[in-house]
Amino acid sequence: MADDPNGKPVTTTEVMSPVPVTVIGTGDGLVKGTKATTPPDQPNIIVNVVQPIVALFVRFANVYIGNLVGLLAAGMTSNAIPATDFWHLVLKCASLAIAGAVVLSLKDIVTVTAKLEQKFPLLTGSV
Repeated sequence: MADDPNGKPVTTTEVMSPVPVTVIGTGDGLVKGTKATTPPDQPNIIVNVVQPIVALFVRFANVYIGNLVGLLAAGMTSNAIPATDFWHLVLKCASLAIAGAVVLSLKDIVTVTAKLEQKFPLLTGSV
């Protein structure tokens, strides 16, 4: 803190950049780019709305890639997934990863369409 000519401390307010928050738009009136103004010592919030189908695709891709990497790690460090070479292992793991991603996508479809994320964020892992 600096002092003014009278010896009193001078406070300065620093402007914080807005924080973007992404939510799934399900026709509840949210508009992309809406800015929520907060008190001066807190950053404003800018809403980014994505369509449910985009959110479901992103979730599917996230789970699929996670499953694929996990299966590849298991296949490369053990004989749990037999394969003749690395490319054969990748193809085998890619086909095995689909099942888990599809099952979790069914859960995600229910979560997104029933708006369970908004009602029970801790239960759905949305926090």
